Amino acid sequence: MSDDNGGDDLYTPAQYREHADGYGARDALGHEFSGIVHDAKVSRYLGVLANHYDPTDAENPAEMPARWADLEDVQDIVSLAATERGREAMQDGDMQMLKHLTGQTDQRADVSGMKAIDKLRTLMTGPAPMFYLWAEPGTGKTNFALLLAQLWQAAHEGEALLASNIRTLRETDDWTDDDGTTREGWLSNFGELQEWIQQDGDPLHNDQTPKLFLFDEASSSAGGSGTSGYETKAKMGPLAYKIRKYGGALIVIGHDGKDVHPLIRELGKAIHKEGLKDATVYDDVQNRRGKGEILQMTGIPETDYRYDDGEPTAWSWSNGDDEDLEYDDVVEDVAMWTIVNEREKEDPLAYRKLAKKTPWDASTCSRRWKRYKEDGKYVDAVQRVEDIIA
Repeated sequence: MSDDNGGDDLYTPAQYREHADGYGARDALGHEFSGIVHDAKVSRYLGVLANHYDPTDAENPAEMPARWADLEDVQDIVSLAATERGREAMQDGDMQMLKHLTGQTDQRADVSGMKAIDKLRTLMTGPAPMFYLWAEPGTGKTNFALLLAQLWQAAHEGEALLASNIRTLRETDDWTDDDGTTREGWLSNFGELQEWIQQDGDPLHNDQTPKLFLFDEASSSAGGSGTSGYETKAKMGPLAYKIRKYGGALIVIGHDGKDVHPLIRELGKAIHKEGLKDATVYDDVQNRRGKGEILQMTGIPETDYRYDDGEPTAWSWSNGDDEDLEYDDVVEDVAMWTIVNEREKEDPLAYRKLAKKTPWDASTCSRRWKRYKEDGKYVDAVQRVEDIIA
């Protein structure tokens, strides 16, 4: 092997490491430990574990890591194997193995110089940004949402927390719960989200660590029709309210732009992903159509963040124990705000449609609106929401 080709020979193992870690242009067929764990039986064991691991099958999913690679036993096995490979490589002068162990991180995309997202970066790095993203299947809306999250985290330079209900997303941040336990940034239910967003205490008295929740509602347990779909339509408002109250940011990967909760529309921008590299940002979205175009983007790059785009995301509006949460006064306040906001428009929303966005039926929505207008009841509830979103 000639010296002239030495650089290329060492480049391939390093690039394979980046590919296996999920940074390649194609999805990796092999797992991260490829080439590091040499024992065939141990490698096969880890491979089977990786292929079949699902924390939602556990008795208490909240205590399990989101990914198989974060299991303590797996980390111990891979760490010991990497140590052995490093010792052997140094002893034998195996530069290819050393390059494989270190990787080629400078080959990853750098979002700082991408002209296509300069304007988007300005929107994403403002105070407590919120976005609702909708698109047809196959247009890369999850990848684009993760690019937004990547821009947001880059702007905060490590002084921020990212959480998501996308279990396989690797770039979420650890956090500390009420019991002092270190938890992962994978949140599978509203109870965990409330604890995560409130971890710094009362925002009136305590500084808040910047937080971004990336919510994928495109699953049978978070969106769509039926009971779960109704819960999402009624409770997306309280979710947005809670996040805004604590100064957090929110990205919602939605269905089709049809039934967006009014509070999401009030607080955030709407993004329609028309194709793999094209998107338009709007002030609002109604009935699948964007309104008030802000900017168009082409040539959108892929995110560096790693996830399984075939993952069926999960979400529960309970506390994780198959019990409904006590939502205190938030649900009622947001529901009353929704009624008032929608009924005061030039084209008021019908009560039967309001019933889909609140916990109440159409007759209750009508009765509450009448008492608000005629008796001044519920004014305080509406004002509490206005104070937070102003």
